[in-house]
Amino acid sequence: MNKLLNSILAIFAAFALVGVWSLLPPQETYLSDLDVEVVSWFWAEPQRDASSDGNSLMIGERWFARGYGVHATTELKVAVPSTAKAFITYIGIDDEVGEEVPSSVQFLITGDGAAMYESPIMSATDPPRRVFLNVEGVSELRLIATDGGDSPNHDHANWANARFVSR
Repeated sequence: MNKLLNSILAIFAAFALVGVWSLLPPQETYLSDLDVEVVSWFWAEPQRDASSDGNSLMIGERWFARGYGVHATTELKVAVPSTAKAFITYIGIDDEVGEEVPSSVQFLITGDGAAMYESPIMSATDPPRRVFLNVEGVSELRLIATDGGDSPNHDHANWANARFVSR
């Protein structure tokens, strides 16, 4: 009877531990806290936790504390933390451009060389767009902001609150 009771208690303890684990908050690692390689950039060097012009990151009148502000066309490369399950970011054109100024950006994300995300061509009037990607098994992400097929004038692109989430 003791063996059966010990087995039941061990199973209960294992289930309790799994239940507690799922209640723990996820761990977030912000892109701007990692070693990000700037593969290529145009016009202005990418800014950590600031817009392309060095201001606060703003998309659609929404402020973001963390991320990268870049000028299209720019490509960033980062190693995915080994415990990461997801990559989350908000993308859009920074408010410093102004809605009356023509600008367009397309955001692309590749993982280990394979396409993972392609945004529509965005303008300065578009609100921030949330991107959520499963990165389990991915070792490297490339974040690319293009000029949307026209000139790169005023194409201030933000990777806002960009972060990896682990459990």
